[in-house]
Amino acid sequence: MKRGGGVSGAVSLVMIFCVLCLAVFAVLTLSTADREAKLARLTAENAANYYEADRQAVELLADLAAGRDIPADVEGTLVDLTLPVGEEQSLEVRARLSQDAGSWEILRWRSVYSGDWAADETIEIWDGP
Repeated sequence: MKRGGGVSGAVSLVMIFCVLCLAVFAVLTLSTADREAKLARLTAENAANYYEADRQAVELLADLAAGRDIPADVEGTLVDLTLPVGEEQSLEVRARLSQDAGSWEILRWRSVYSGDWAADETIEIWDGP
């Protein structure tokens, strides 16, 4: 009598392949979820830093409009503020005290990169023979 072991061997190979594929997809899913969580934390931290600097700028302008003495670059009715936003960014504000007492005209309100930048010159380009 002949034994029929060929079919069960093929099924075992397919099952092993399926389990291996599922394990690879599970590892890829976990690593992607970890990277996304880190990115979400970094984004939330950057947003919190920006809004903290924004709040400080608004408070400083309100204090200046109310006549309180706050150290800033003041030229007549122009005020320049630079507030740090994290380690490598800053919020630049330029405002002018308008003729109406207590109101400001915002001339510039922008976030700028303030970190050190260095060109990457490690790439070697072939000049030819």
